[in-house]
Amino acid sequence: MLDERKSAILRALVEVNIRTGHPVSSQALLDASGLQVSSATIRNELSVLESEGYCVQPHTSAGRVPTDKGFRFYVDHADPGQLKVQTMKRIRSFFDDFHKELGRLLKETSALLTDITNYPAVVVGPGLDGQVIRGLHLIPMSEQVLMMVVITDSGQVSRELVRLQSGLAKRDIDRIETQLVNMVVGNTIEEALSAEQRRSLDDKGTGLTQAISQVARRLETESRDIFVGGASHLASFWEDLNKVHRVLELLERDASVMALVAGAGTDVRIGAELAVDDATDLAVVSAGYGGDEGRTGRVAVLGPMHMDYRRTIKVVEEVGERLTDNLNA
Repeated sequence: MLDERKSAILRALVEVNIRTGHPVSSQALLDASGLQVSSATIRNELSVLESEGYCVQPHTSAGRVPTDKGFRFYVDHADPGQLKVQTMKRIRSFFDDFHKELGRLLKETSALLTDITNYPAVVVGPGLDGQVIRGLHLIPMSEQVLMMVVITDSGQVSRELVRLQSGLAKRDIDRIETQLVNMVVGNTIEEALSAEQRRSLDDKGTGLTQAISQVARRLETESRDIFVGGASHLASFWEDLNKVHRVLELLERDASVMALVAGAGTDVRIGAELAVDDATDLAVVSAGYGGDEGRTGRVAVLGPMHMDYRRTIKVVEEVGERLTDNLNA
C-alpha cells in the first residue's frame, strides 16, 4: 500500500499524463501535486514508484508515464466526481427525444458516446434470449425463398431468409404464417420454438419446420448487434500507424469486440488486463444495461491508457442507465 505522499504524487502523475498525453517531469509533478517538498524529494519518490511498477521513464532524459498498474491504482482510488450539468442534459435529452426502433437507437447511442468523450465507442445490443416475440411475418421473396421477420417486445427486429424445399402457394404461406403467429407471439424464443411447438406446425413437407428450428438457434446464439462509432479517433492516440491499423482490424472482429467489452456492471480494464491481442495499449470502460427477463447488453468506450477515466466512467454509466430506462419504458 502506498503512503499518502506517494499516492498524491502518483495521482498527480496520472492526471497530468491524462491531460497532456506526454511523460511528466518532476517539476510539473511538484506543481500539480501541491506538496510542500523539493524537486529532489519528488524524484526520489518517483524512483520508488518506478521500482514498484507504478510508472516508467521511457527515455533517460524524459519524465515518467504511468504503467497499467499506476493507472489501475488511480482508477481504484479516484473520487468518481459528477458530470457537468450540460453533459447530463445532453444525454437525457437524447433519450427523451428518441422514439425509433432499437437498432437505430443503439447505433446512434454509439455516436453519442463518441461525441461526448472523443473516444471510439461500442454498443452491444441485447440478445434475444428471454425476449418476448411481439410479431412475426413471412414475406415471399421468390418461389422458394421467404423472409422471416421477427419483432421482439424490446423493438429489436431480426430478419432471416428461409429457403424452402419446394414452392408454396400464397394461401399456404398465409396459413403457415397464421399458425406461426398463434404459436409464437406472446412467448419467448425458447418457449415458442420448442420441439413440441414445431411438431404442431403443418408445413406441407416444405422443410419450413426445420428451417424455423435453424433460425431459432441462430437467433438465440448470434442475435447481438454490435455498433462501433468513432473508430477514426484512434489515429489521434498514437503516432505508430501500424498500431492504429491493428486496433482497427480488431474492431472489425465481433468476437474480439465482445471480449473487450465483456464484464458485469461498470468495468474498467487497462492494457494487459484486457487479455486481447493487439489491445495492450488500450483501456476500456464499459457498463451494462438491460430490461426484464435477461435482455441485457453493454455500452463501452475505448481509449488510450491515458484516457480521462473519471469523466468517461460517469458518461458510460449514465448512458447505460438511460438505455435501461428506455428498454423498460
